[in-house]
Amino acid sequence: MKKLSFLLLALPLIFTSCGPDHISEGKLNYDITYPHTEVTGLMSAILPKEMTIVFKGTKMKTTIERGKIFKTDVITDESDHSIEMRLDFGDKKYYCILTEKEVQELRNSQPEYKIEKSNESDSLHGVLAYKYEVSCDDSIQPGNAWFTEDLEVQEGAWFSAYHDVKGMPIIYDVERYGLLMHVEANNFTECEIKEKVFERDPDLSKVDFETYESEVQELFDILLE
Repeated sequence: MKKLSFLLLALPLIFTSCGPDHISEGKLNYDITYPHTEVTGLMSAILPKEMTIVFKGTKMKTTIERGKIFKTDVITDESDHSIEMRLDFGDKKYYCILTEKEVQELRNSQPEYKIEKSNESDSLHGVLAYKYEVSCDDSIQPGNAWFTEDLEVQEGAWFSAYHDVKGMPIIYDVERYGLLMHVEANNFTECEIKEKVFERDPDLSKVDFETYESEVQELFDILLE
């Protein structure tokens, strides 16, 4: 009877300890290309070609920059659906913290994709990724996407056109500011991420979301001229 009681007590511990083992922190490096834009001359020298994502738990920072010309950071946390955006472009050094309403505006401003999970999966840069077939009726046709569920971040694109897809994007297309970017991971490193990585530069000035979007749109208009 004592043995039976012990087994009954141990069963919940056995089952709760057999859950998925997610990678809690690390860094992803991505290549950016522009499949629907002819990138030549000055545009080629200015348009960003790389993106990085660092994550710790449910918090992540996405950075797109081109040398010392400009830098944008988007800091998100899926646990409370918070977003902070930062811009460093010459004398334009801004940040904004989105309200719940503005987060919804951000999601509504992006194209509506039809996304279906396929039966295809593959190991990409050391993580298991699943293929999603993506289509769009009212904007530039995106390519298929690949997401991994191996990381602690399980809603890596909750604020984007991929808001219903589980996991972190490994390969996907992003359409913002009149430009479609093909973003593809080239490396993943499991490593310690310090909290200071998410800290804000004190030189940045706070603006509202509308002003921030206007400034970033102006930046991309310059890049596309």
